[in-house]
Amino acid sequence: MRERRYREAAFAFLDAEHAAPEHVEARFKLGNALAVLGYYGRAIDEWEQASRLTQDAAIRQSAQDNITRARAKQAESGTSPQAMGQPPGSGPVADTTRAQARRAYEQGVQHISQRAYAAALQTLTQAVQQEPLLTVAYTARGSANIGLRRYAEAAADYQFALKLEPDSASPLYGLAEAYRALGRNLEARDLYTRYAKSSAADVRPELQAESRQKAERLR
Repeated sequence: MRERRYREAAFAFLDAEHAAPEHVEARFKLGNALAVLGYYGRAIDEWEQASRLTQDAAIRQSAQDNITRARAKQAESGTSPQAMGQPPGSGPVADTTRAQARRAYEQGVQHISQRAYAAALQTLTQAVQQEPLLTVAYTARGSANIGLRRYAEAAADYQFALKLEPDSASPLYGLAEAYRALGRNLEARDLYTRYAKSSAADVRPELQAESRQKAERLR
């Protein structure tokens, strides 16, 4: 933010929020970055969430002041994509940038197949930085984090992939694996069951059978 790299700041705060959804400072500062970028609707949502989460009266007042200013700006902006609350990265992506993101994603998947998880993490992070709504890259980065035994980070990636594409199956299985490793067995069992019953295009029959077995063992 100090360097005025507001887009990068927004994604950094978004990563922090995914890792700790109840972190007041992450939500408040994400709202600040989004507002500077002109995404007033999204900024208001973040400030409202921060206000609900905090017990600090000063933060609540600051959030309310920001919301009031943002609503005024929102009214001035009319129906621009930003005013309608579309997230950064959801607009058009240059073909060259998209191609670079896809190449980074494919390279990351190749690294995973070779069990080079640290290299996969690096290239898949590049992919999501270049195309922030590339769901498959978040799912693959979750797999890289699983390989590195970074289970909380893996869960955050799978959760965001499901937020982007709620009907996809692959993140369900990955999130179940992360939760099982974290000892969150009831949640893992539910996710395995959901995967086993899924009819999504990306579901794999062999993993469905495995999911049923794992769900049964967690009873």
